Amino acid sequence: MRAVVFPAPGQVEVRQVPDPTPGSSDVVIRVSRCGICGTDLHIFRDEYASRFPLIPGHECVGTVVACGGDVSDLRVGQRVAVDPNIACGACSFCRERRFNQCQRWRVLGVTEAGAFAEYLVAPARVCFPVPDAIDDAAAAWIEPLACVAHAMARLPVATTARALVFGAGPIGLLLAQALRLRGALDVTIVERRANRLALARRLGLGAVVAADDDLAARLRDQAPEGFAIVADATGVPAVIEHALAYVRPAGHYLQFGVAPRDALVRWNPYDIFRREISIIGSFALNVTVPPAIAWLERGLIQTAALTSHTVDLDGFATALEAFAAGETLKVHVQP
Repeated sequence: MRAVVFPAPGQVEVRQVPDPTPGSSDVVIRVSRCGICGTDLHIFRDEYASRFPLIPGHECVGTVVACGGDVSDLRVGQRVAVDPNIACGACSFCRERRFNQCQRWRVLGVTEAGAFAEYLVAPARVCFPVPDAIDDAAAAWIEPLACVAHAMARLPVATTARALVFGAGPIGLLLAQALRLRGALDVTIVERRANRLALARRLGLGAVVAADDDLAARLRDQAPEGFAIVADATGVPAVIEHALAYVRPAGHYLQFGVAPRDALVRWNPYDIFRREISIIGSFALNVTVPPAIAWLERGLIQTAALTSHTVDLDGFATALEAFAAGETLKVHVQP
């Protein structure tokens, strides 16, 4: 089969690799779509916990074409979305159902061969049937939306909460929608790129503020006491460092964007102590694929406007470069 391969950091090839074969508890999936994620860019830059060479790609939907002998709950011809996280099920964190903190954590497209390929092999237990009401273009959003659902499970959202989201990229706009869905009183979105500001306004998710020299004053006008929830969806250390200033006393800060592993920020611990700020991290997903599927099936989350480009495998390298430059929203690869 053909696949995208990162032979080493900063390198991309499309090459022939062996077709995958299922183990006894695995399925082989013909990949229909797979989204390019910020994590893929971090992997490409060697800023993540990956080894090379690697077939990347973890936001996927496809059709089962082969099943291992012990697989009984999936069938050939069935469309499935994949939770790329493979937990051992036996360590202390797995026993607490904190599967995303598994001590032997493996991830398709991160530590194992992923879905920027014609075929993907995955354990049947991480594959979820996709309802007919969700087409492939929307189903490729299930994994990132499941990550957002996990963040919502970790974050208390009151109906009186005013929320602030830094970043109007695809994930930031998913977060803003989820916060509204969870009952946030209103959501303010901060973004520096004009095209993303315009998209956020078209989606009608709340106030939209340009990240310019007047940002601090505008946010003070929006929420003089600060915001009950401030979420970073950029992963940019300079943004993260200043985000805490906008959290109201007894409020919550959510780190959702993926920063480089060696990035550091400076926060004032006295300020965190005095204002009783709760800092919450949200990593990947954890038993949250079903709610993501339900949100999409019921039409509660908009995704169509968040996909700007669709390419084949040969277009991956150019698409990744454009994605890195902020020239695209979500890019879907159709192998």
